[in-house]
Amino acid sequence: GHYGRGPHFFRTTFARMNKLVLLTVALVCALLVASSVSASAPARSPVGIDMCPLCVNFMGESINELLNIILNAGVVGGCSDLCGQLPKELEQVVCNLLCDYVGITEFIKAIEKADLDPIYYCQLIHVCPDNDCTGQCAQISSLSVQPPSGRTGQKFDINLLFGVFNPAGTGEIDCEVIPPVGFPVGGGDLVPEFKPGNYTATFTLSTEPTEDAPFVLGVYKVDCAICEGECGSGHPH
Repeated sequence: GHYGRGPHFFRTTFARMNKLVLLTVALVCALLVASSVSASAPARSPVGIDMCPLCVNFMGESINELLNIILNAGVVGGCSDLCGQLPKELEQVVCNLLCDYVGITEFIKAIEKADLDPIYYCQLIHVCPDNDCTGQCAQISSLSVQPPSGRTGQKFDINLLFGVFNPAGTGEIDCEVIPPVGFPVGGGDLVPEFKPGNYTATFTLSTEPTEDAPFVLGVYKVDCAICEGECGSGHPH
């Protein structure tokens, strides 16, 4: 997410359902034209409103740059010295906010330990919840595309139904579109905290062709996953 969205991504809806969904799990569907997708989710943070998504989005953009500054500088005097080396004023403001919250020592230690994983970083400094799920965590019960086929340039909706059975910390909903030719497109969107319940998510897809994503005619496969932490990450949360 956040985080992870390309030029074809649109922020969409995420809502809790009132009824339990009992359907066969469907993680893959096909469509004639598709693009990368994303979803949005409601959030709460233990340290303040929107602090977790603020941290993850900032670190998604800046963690590599901060790591390079730390490695090149050697000894960093304080938060303002480190954050002041970022090129944009807004980046400096958010950096100082997070750094002052945990202190310069823990701020740097977490950057070095996070291995460029923004969600894990924000969990290390306790801005995002890291309570690990136990037992059955979540299950996708339905994945559909409307319309199921169309022409290049159309927009499509991917509708996702899933249940969360046990609480979990910060993670993401991740979708990947696999074209008939070329590289997959896709990405994840942040869910600051998973709470038990049944949910729907709608993903809007734009298929306007670009040099990197020409959207030739064919069958496109869509894979979606719900992950605690960053999808594919080997970190403990």
